Amino acid sequence: MNSKQKIVYPSPRDLKAILLDNANRTDIKAFLRRKGIFFFNATPDDMMSSVSEIIFGYNDLQKIRSYVYRASNKQILSGFTLTSDKMFDLTSIYNSVRKNGKTKTDGYELKSICQKKMASGDTYYEGSMVYTKKTAGRIEFLRTEERDVSFIMKKVDDRNWQVEVDGSQSADGKSVIQMLENITKDHQVKITLLLLDYLSRSESITFFDRLSHEGLGSEWKLEDIGRITLKKHAGTYDDKEEDADEEDEEASVEQLSGISQAILEGKNLRENKFVKQAEDSGYAFTSMTYVFAGKAKKIKLRAEFKRNPKIFEVCLENYMEPAIGEKEKYEDAMSSLDEADNIAIRSVFWNNAKKVFKSIQDERLKSQTMVTSRKK
Repeated sequence: MNSKQKIVYPSPRDLKAILLDNANRTDIKAFLRRKGIFFFNATPDDMMSSVSEIIFGYNDLQKIRSYVYRASNKQILSGFTLTSDKMFDLTSIYNSVRKNGKTKTDGYELKSICQKKMASGDTYYEGSMVYTKKTAGRIEFLRTEERDVSFIMKKVDDRNWQVEVDGSQSADGKSVIQMLENITKDHQVKITLLLLDYLSRSESITFFDRLSHEGLGSEWKLEDIGRITLKKHAGTYDDKEEDADEEDEEASVEQLSGISQAILEGKNLRENKFVKQAEDSGYAFTSMTYVFAGKAKKIKLRAEFKRNPKIFEVCLENYMEPAIGEKEKYEDAMSSLDEADNIAIRSVFWNNAKKVFKSIQDERLKSQTMVTSRKK
């Protein structure tokens, strides 16, 4: 430890506030379990209150700080499709909304939508908005925060536009959805999302399994599975009611090892013992973290259905390059990754996830049609 570094131990109130607002509860629970500390049937507030009263050593505080930093410095990409039964022009809709003074409503303000041109010559639209988010304050009961969000809109055909949102919180993507719902409601435009509700438990497993091979191009090869999160009654279409109090479950190191091996060997993931038991017990997969290796680089990428309803999003958790002078060792190089490359990686993965999602739904529909025809 550097003796010249000034260390200020956080007050219990500050530590609790930071943990509640920014830390991933699963990270904190796993950290405490390794120290022999367990919480049962405790609310997040109760758990973080108790944690804030514990005296931690320097290394433990550094570990907690890394969890908070990772959770609060995300770059998340989510998306959806705007669809109409008839041809619709995005520019005319925006001009109409601006002319009628409807760019600001219900805590959302559409700042701009500008046409841009790609290197290929194709055009797309780049938009920005501001929305107000309410959170629990330390002194006051509620505090408000203004957040800026950017998004791009690409024309698929005359009746379909794809929207991609680049944010730092899951709420950013949802805010863009709500804003666009407001400005397009008079134009018979429907918003189509990648929702966990539209997959069965078995299909959620297939979805994440296929993403391990189809999520990125041939430049990237799956090296490992970093984390898997499951939730009971997670809002999938074969579970009509979701228990909001059901906690996420995380696969253990041993279970992850078996799952990684099965995926790398191209085996049917649903035949894995742990996966089969989880599915039979009513659990659906809600997130998977992949470690991909490319040419002189590695990335850790998390695919997840988040919030309520559970919307699919992609987060690049880490980018690594070979350590100088150390053979076969990689080190964190996230700060050196170009922003455009960062977005491109997440965009490719999200768009491939969209194809996998549709393919799974099409396969189910085809199977149901075949069953119906046999009955006739």
